Amino acid sequence: MCAAAVEGGGLCDEVIGVGKAAAAMRATELLSSLHGQRPPWLLLVGVCGVYPGAGLAVGDLCVVGEDRLADEGVGLAGGEFRGIAAMGLGDEGPFRGDAGRGRALAARLGIREVAGATVSTCSACDERSRALAGRSGAAVETMEGAAVMLVCQHLGVPAVQLRAVSNRTGEREAAGWDLHGSLRALHAALRALKEEHGW
Repeated sequence: MCAAAVEGGGLCDEVIGVGKAAAAMRATELLSSLHGQRPPWLLLVGVCGVYPGAGLAVGDLCVVGEDRLADEGVGLAGGEFRGIAAMGLGDEGPFRGDAGRGRALAARLGIREVAGATVSTCSACDERSRALAGRSGAAVETMEGAAVMLVCQHLGVPAVQLRAVSNRTGEREAAGWDLHGSLRALHAALRALKEEHGW
């Protein structure tokens, strides 16, 4: 679940959907339709799952400073994974957000800046959760982040990604889902930012 806000002469809020394809398509449409002018920056907001040992709890906010396409590639025998970059087929990241704005947002909200892993299939078993966390070095798992960051990189639009933890990755029965609580945390943060900046 993901939304984008572009700032510059006013704020434009758009729901850009769930998953890499929908989010990348909608972000491209949004950034290409603003009367031919690129916005100064884009704020991407949404929910995420947290990997084991990342030090975040359900309901926590974080800034995702960099995000990568974590399951684009081929799964080999014995659990080995080879990404598209290793195969010479494309770029899997990491795609980095605007460092200055990201740090400022994290400081303003008193939250951590972390790395993200963007996937097509979420980690609903412990084995997959550990494998993705281990090979990506990420703290959180998203379904859109790296794809939107890639669009922003190609279009020359700085981006910042703000996420709220909605669940723990791994076995679904132990995930501790709180989608409504995570959305409340995001809305509260956005209200505070809008009031502060007059968006």
